[in-house]
Amino acid sequence: MPYYTLRYVAQMLEEDEAFLYDCSIEMFQEDGCLSAYDEYPASERSEPILVFTEDGIENLQHIITEHRALGKAPTKPILTRNPKEP
Repeated sequence: MPYYTLRYVAQMLEEDEAFLYDCSIEMFQEDGCLSAYDEYPASERSEPILVFTEDGIENLQHIITEHRALGKAPTKPILTRNPKEP
């Protein structure tokens, strides 16, 4: 089962990373949102990173939709295409 970092999901969904972090606060492990450490040894001072399962990304998208419906979401950034890309 693959896991996806918060940064990866933010890029994939074209959403603000801080906004997704705020949305993820409503999620639990059963919802597909997990904390992981990428420094050894981990201690109480270590900052965990958020990772999502594929189901977690789907659950996160539902939360994003709810926040948008309530007017609690930032506007999505306007993406510009790189003229060198086809």
